[in-house]
Amino acid sequence: TSIKSWNKPTSQGRLFSVNLLDDSGEIRATTFTQQVDKLFPLLETGKVYYISNAQVRMAKQQFSNVNNQYELTFDDNTTVELCLEQANVPQEHYNFIPLASLEKFEKNQVVDVLCVLRDAGEVAEITSRTDDRKMIKRELTIVDKSGFQVRASLWGTEAETFNVPVEHVVAFKGMRVGDFGGRTLSLPSVGSMTVNPDIPEAHALRGWYDAEGRHMSFQSFRGAGGGAGGAGGSGGGIGSAENFEAQLKTMAQVGAENIGAKDTPEFFNLKGTIAFIRGNNLAYPSCPGENCSKKVTEDLSSGQWRCEKCERSWPAPDYRYIFSFNVSDDTGQNWLQCFNEVGEVLLGVTANEMIELQRVNEVAFGQKLADATFKEYKFRCKAKSETFNEVSRVRISATNVYPIDYVAETARLSRLIDSYN
Repeated sequence: TSIKSWNKPTSQGRLFSVNLLDDSGEIRATTFTQQVDKLFPLLETGKVYYISNAQVRMAKQQFSNVNNQYELTFDDNTTVELCLEQANVPQEHYNFIPLASLEKFEKNQVVDVLCVLRDAGEVAEITSRTDDRKMIKRELTIVDKSGFQVRASLWGTEAETFNVPVEHVVAFKGMRVGDFGGRTLSLPSVGSMTVNPDIPEAHALRGWYDAEGRHMSFQSFRGAGGGAGGAGGSGGGIGSAENFEAQLKTMAQVGAENIGAKDTPEFFNLKGTIAFIRGNNLAYPSCPGENCSKKVTEDLSSGQWRCEKCERSWPAPDYRYIFSFNVSDDTGQNWLQCFNEVGEVLLGVTANEMIELQRVNEVAFGQKLADATFKEYKFRCKAKSETFNEVSRVRISATNVYPIDYVAETARLSRLIDSYN
């Protein structure tokens, strides 16, 4: 990493970190104040070193992008010597995951991705909501063979110096998963980026992109083909017709297979008709601040709406959907929960418009709910077991919603009938 400074009431100083690897694995090492000026010019990426007398500590995983429960600290007793025999230098270890599988990862988990740079935005300066600190940011669009595109953010020096041409292959190590608008990625200071790495996976990705990927339309976690991504949870697209069919469940199968009863969330597809929408508590008042969707509370004395996360007050909230609806097929029914983007697709208006309609015209509000029922959709769902008051139950969330392509659906049903012959 670059050299960073900290200044607290109890201490101040500087530090930088490096990732070290040999044939057995990787470990992170951090150098503090006294040794920074000595070691920072000495350590170079790709060089081999002899290191002795470093302290071994339990790793602080929030600051690390390597899979190791321990980390090293370089102090005054640590010696670092360049190895002049640079043969057989070990390659960096990656654990690449396809972009389509990001729905399986929770917010702030760390992943490695191998991708093609589809687009690179301009550098922008933003202000931190927590401490008004100015930050430099650049947003990228990356794609891979799984057929998905994801927004990835670079920060600080990485954002300013980034000059990789589009359509080049990039390996990111230690990307942090975000859940704003579905699924996003961000490269923290402890992460790393390698352009056109000389590894078999990168050569294969290059060949695929030149032959097929350059001409593809990619899905995103905000939905594709008329869909919408879920808020506050994993998104994920339905994908190809074959992929949709492979993960399709009936309402009866969801219960019979105990989907969602495991310790980790399970994802699957449903096709069904909306039978009922719960109109009470259809939306909640959220913070209008950028990238914030926390609930705000009204100060009755001032009429302002307060966000404790942003520590700001607003003249009016931004309402966001969060409601339950009942979906049925010919085998049974299930209650699904949805968030804002999916709710907008189902109801056809924003939550702000719906709340205003409820305030001024209850009859029109009720008709709007009725108009949204008895319509058939494809749903991308996440099932997860939750415990409240020592009672466990499975909650199913609709993270994406898609209209029915009846030509494709007819072909699917025809294949299903043929499979019985």
